[in-house]
Amino acid sequence: MKKHLVVRLLRAAAMVAAIMMTAANTYAQKKTSHQVEATNSHRAPAYPQVGYQTGKLPPGHQTIRVNRDEYSYYNGSYYRPRPGGSYVVVSAPPGARVGSLPPGYVNFFVGPNQFFYANFTYYLWDQQRTEYVVVEEPAGAAVAVLAASEPTSSEIFVYPNNGQSDEQRGRDRYECYLWAVDQTGFDQTASNPDLTKAGDYRRALSACLEGRGYTVK
Repeated sequence: MKKHLVVRLLRAAAMVAAIMMTAANTYAQKKTSHQVEATNSHRAPAYPQVGYQTGKLPPGHQTIRVNRDEYSYYNGSYYRPRPGGSYVVVSAPPGARVGSLPPGYVNFFVGPNQFFYANFTYYLWDQQRTEYVVVEEPAGAAVAVLAASEPTSSEIFVYPNNGQSDEQRGRDRYECYLWAVDQTGFDQTASNPDLTKAGDYRRALSACLEGRGYTVK
């Protein structure tokens, strides 16, 4: 009798241990998933890097021609065909004309001309043809882009803690701007920005920059 009781107790203990182990594994998986999600959520919206190759073009791409060369355009990126039916991402060709820009673009003026900045590419607005034209960097554009990508330039100060170069600071500021716009839906370059979200945007921008090694005040 005692022997059967001991066997039952051992079986019950084994079942409890198995249930606890399964619960622990499930919790660990969920925790890891949440950690990955949180890490990814702090990354700026990504564009395919120049040189990236793919077997097919994104749905909804636009075919454009610059002189005799043919490109495919989608969401701020440009693709050229390669032998074998693949495609490679290339730098935006000057003179390319597109009908739309990716979310998070920056709208600014240099003199009387209206320009746009998206995915490290400058565009001039052609009002007659209602198209965006890829151009070389206009004089004074770097300062104008940084000023336009902050809610109020006088309200935010960014100090590089890791000796980041001016080029790296500009890249980080722009990518964090894109991420903050994507997260909050606030973009002061829009025609009618929702000012109630400006505080959320500033906090998101600060969090992104601080995560890249800057002190933000």
